Amino acid sequence: MKTENKRGRPRKFDEDVTLDRIMLVFWQHGYAATSLDQIAEATGLNRPSLYAAFGSKKDMYLKVISRFANQMHAHLQEAGQSASGLQPRLKAVMAAAVDLYCGKSSLCNAAYGCLAISTLTTEVADDPDFKTMLEKVVQRMDQGFADLIREETRGTVPEAGVRFAAQHLSLILHGLSVRARAGEPPSTLQALAELAVDRLAPKPASESVV
Repeated sequence: MKTENKRGRPRKFDEDVTLDRIMLVFWQHGYAATSLDQIAEATGLNRPSLYAAFGSKKDMYLKVISRFANQMHAHLQEAGQSASGLQPRLKAVMAAAVDLYCGKSSLCNAAYGCLAISTLTTEVADDPDFKTMLEKVVQRMDQGFADLIREETRGTVPEAGVRFAAQHLSLILHGLSVRARAGEPPSTLQALAELAVDRLAPKPASESVV
């Protein structure tokens, strides 16, 4: 009688939920300091299962950065649609970003700042793929602000002014991320964000004439 070796069926898991767990590990420790053992412990999966589903550690990291960028974009876009007028909408976006950076959102419950800004910036010098990913994240942030400004100003602000304001607002977000991870109180970050919007939000040409 032929004996058949039966292998246990691999345990099914939700890839999105697992990626979110992987994301939190990288978010807390950064890319270099994160081990596959930490990822395995956080996900409940062994290394072969992780490799089969998500590829190498680098592949996992790039996947979660991309997932984070999409989630953050949706989070900030929703906030921006909750108000009307340029400055109120920009302040709503900034407030939502501060909440996310300080662990007050559905994405994370710890003050880790922005996943991309907090972890990618330390890796770009050694890996062109990480540099490309960081450039995409920054450009997407710039584009989001620029689109909002264009929508609210309806052609009354020169394109150069739109891009200038968008890039500077992105810079403010980067700084808020660093300060959040360093433990700056959310109230201070919110105040800095609102002041930045007051100073950087472009005025339509008709309003800038005294």
